[in-house]
Amino acid sequence: MTRSHAFQGQQTLTLADEEYRTVAEGRIRIRIGVVAFVFMLLIAIVRLAEISLFSPDAHQRNLPQAIKIQRADLTDRHGELLATTLETYSLYAEPRRVWNPRETAGKLVRLRPHLDRFKLQKKLEMDRSFVWLERGLTPKERQAVFDLGLPGLAFRKEPKRVYPRENLASHIVGFTNVDMTGVAGAERAFNADLTSENAPSVALSLDLRVQFALMDELAKAHEKFDALDANGVVMDIKTGEIIAMASVPNFNPNDPDTTSPETLFNHAAMSTYDLGSVFKPLTMAMALEDNVANKTELFQVQKPYKVLSKYIRDDHPSDVPLNMAGVLGESSNRGTAMIAQRIGAERQQYHLRNLGLLSRVDYELAESAKPQVQKRWGEMATVTVSYGHGLSVTPLALTAAIGGMLNNGVYITPTVRKRSLASPAVGRRVFRSEVSQDMIDMMRFVVTDGTGKKANIPGYGVMGKTGTAEKPSATGGYDQKRLVTSFVAAFPHSDPRYAMIVTLDEPKAIEGTYGYATAGWNAAPVAGQVIRRIGPILPGSRDTSQYAQVESGVTP
Repeated sequence: MTRSHAFQGQQTLTLADEEYRTVAEGRIRIRIGVVAFVFMLLIAIVRLAEISLFSPDAHQRNLPQAIKIQRADLTDRHGELLATTLETYSLYAEPRRVWNPRETAGKLVRLRPHLDRFKLQKKLEMDRSFVWLERGLTPKERQAVFDLGLPGLAFRKEPKRVYPRENLASHIVGFTNVDMTGVAGAERAFNADLTSENAPSVALSLDLRVQFALMDELAKAHEKFDALDANGVVMDIKTGEIIAMASVPNFNPNDPDTTSPETLFNHAAMSTYDLGSVFKPLTMAMALEDNVANKTELFQVQKPYKVLSKYIRDDHPSDVPLNMAGVLGESSNRGTAMIAQRIGAERQQYHLRNLGLLSRVDYELAESAKPQVQKRWGEMATVTVSYGHGLSVTPLALTAAIGGMLNNGVYITPTVRKRSLASPAVGRRVFRSEVSQDMIDMMRFVVTDGTGKKANIPGYGVMGKTGTAEKPSATGGYDQKRLVTSFVAAFPHSDPRYAMIVTLDEPKAIEGTYGYATAGWNAAPVAGQVIRRIGPILPGSRDTSQYAQVESGVTP
């Protein structure tokens, strides 16, 4: 029962009225709270939508993810840096936020003139949330773009592969693509090692000092003799390590997309040539190995020599018979042909296969060409191959084969990775030790008394062989005016450790060569200059034999 109290002149207040008022006030507060909550929720939703749609960071989930992969350094054998990774800035645009695409493109191109204004404007006019404009900007370049104050442009940090040595060793080092994946050279070959977790730096077999000397001399020869290209290799024949390998022209791996395709070509490992008479030492070694000829026998090279329907000619015919050393020293095709016929096609192919000359060089880099081999290997092919025609191989392959012949007869597969005590070189025997020693002496004789005199650098006991080959003609046969010249060398004579080759494609006769464009006048002196520069650098390069300065000790 509700009680009420009334006083004269006053309103009557009941308990029911008070309860109703309290409930009403509570409802009002609840409504206000609900409205406030809804209002705040709407604000939060609007803000989230704004952040999601319009914030510069909004499109991070839509942008290609920043490259987070860490790529280890590449160094030469002494720790000199060849490739490293730096933080750079990549410029992108949000076209929907760009006020004036034409004006923005114009200002960017004035600052970055290498950009294409038309393509840039097209990107800025796209109905997209983002587009990449340029990647790999330095902090200074990034600041210059930022200072333009253009709306709709933004940056993100990304790693970039950098090659501080630029053109030096570019064909061996290679390069990565924009996503930091190796696509050429050592960057490709060792991609897994370079990107593994906590990867240490990868040391290559190169010696940058030797690499520079080789590249410098090749560049000079390329210009001096107006050759199509010049290339060379220096190899440690006891370990298989490639100490230097260069091809001119070359390229800058920091900007591989801006160079011509020809400069990307590593001719030392990817071009195959008929290399000519540099094959003759291998033919002599095969004959000695198979006991079908000996060092003292005289070959009647002064007389015309016919094989099937073809007469074999010598560029500088001898007036007297020559023994094996004389055949090599005078570079007699006739004498070499006589010896090759005794070896025969089957044994010749066996030796060539064992020397790695009938397949691509099986080293780490993908840049390695297969040889061009005769389809029909008859008697004439056996003869022509013996003096370096009819079988096209890479200069790297020939260097490794000569190295195996001179390394006590043990062939070691080339490598561009520095050898460690944990992974010593393992080779295969290709010739007997005594055969190897005979060839060491004969190749020394070529330099002291034969066609390789211009490569004779005192103190290093240089061994070598010239090679001049005519290039195949488009109409069949060979073109006598288009030559490939080579000089294969090794040193020191007392204990051969280094083998090398210099190859020039279509060198021209110049003043001082008396109209000749043959190897004795170009490739041999270039090789000599390389040896003169790298000899003092390389360990174990000095000759200690009694014939170190001039004499070979071999009788023609």
